[in-house]
Amino acid sequence: MIFKNAFHLTIDNFALNYKLLLYKAAVWVITFALSMAFLYAPIVTLLNSRPMAELVQLLGDFVKALTSGDTAFLSTFADSFQVSMGELVAYLQRNTPSIVLFALGLLAILLISRFLDGIGNFTFGCLIDNRLSSYAKTPFMVTCIGNLSKSALWQIVYVPVTFVYDVCSIFLCYGVFLILINIISVELIASAAALMVSATLLLAAQALKLTIFNDVVPAIVADKMRLRDALKKAFSCKAQRFGSLFSTYLVTVLLIMCVNVLFAVATFGAGLLITIPMSYLIMTCIQFVSYYDDTHKKYFLGEDNIVRPKERTSENFYDDFEL
Repeated sequence: MIFKNAFHLTIDNFALNYKLLLYKAAVWVITFALSMAFLYAPIVTLLNSRPMAELVQLLGDFVKALTSGDTAFLSTFADSFQVSMGELVAYLQRNTPSIVLFALGLLAILLISRFLDGIGNFTFGCLIDNRLSSYAKTPFMVTCIGNLSKSALWQIVYVPVTFVYDVCSIFLCYGVFLILINIISVELIASAAALMVSATLLLAAQALKLTIFNDVVPAIVADKMRLRDALKKAFSCKAQRFGSLFSTYLVTVLLIMCVNVLFAVATFGAGLLITIPMSYLIMTCIQFVSYYDDTHKKYFLGEDNIVRPKERTSENFYDDFEL
């Protein structure tokens, strides 16, 4: 039911997709400009170094071998990869001062980009809440400026925490990939299994993050809660609802990944101009629809479609889903 209503809400407010695309484009331009201003020289130096070139070449050969079934290459990939990583680490150690400055600059730009991105997501959450509560259309800039202090405060907390979480998730998946590729005796099966398990863990980690923080923004926007109270509400989620939300997010993240890959391939990247902002939009709709359902608030899915939530003992991702 959550996904069904969130999907209908996304379609009913599809015009927001174009506003979201423009905002994301502005953030990308700012990020690119900062990167070119502060990181261009060190990036070029790193990419032109022999260890990095060899690592990129090795990863390219790995993808080719995986698609062509070259078991001879796959049987030696794990050892070659570890050697290449060792050479890259040694190169970085020889250039520690430059690498530290580069890493700090990259980290600062990434955090700034995620902060600006989060400001936009919060603002679009406010726009979705206005549609849900009163079917009202509000200007983006007015909403953004009016909620800037709340959104900035939330991003100051959310961005560092989720950045550390994402880095830990990536290292966990990387560790699992190396372990599996070494303990499974059949090389082609080892590579496929390692990739599958690592991708599954990464998807599950993202779904878990979205589930944990699901109620924070809706609580701040819809019920005017302070950040501390909103966090308490988010972390006091009942086990049954937590499982339902996790299932919804897990399948949604998987669908989003598949749709984006499909549109990228089928339209030579042009379709991503629609699917990427729509991915963010449907996630926001899931947040607010699930919150309104949990707090038993009536909400608009359309001009003549008002939902009156009732208490449910269980919920399945596919319940009542229809296009």
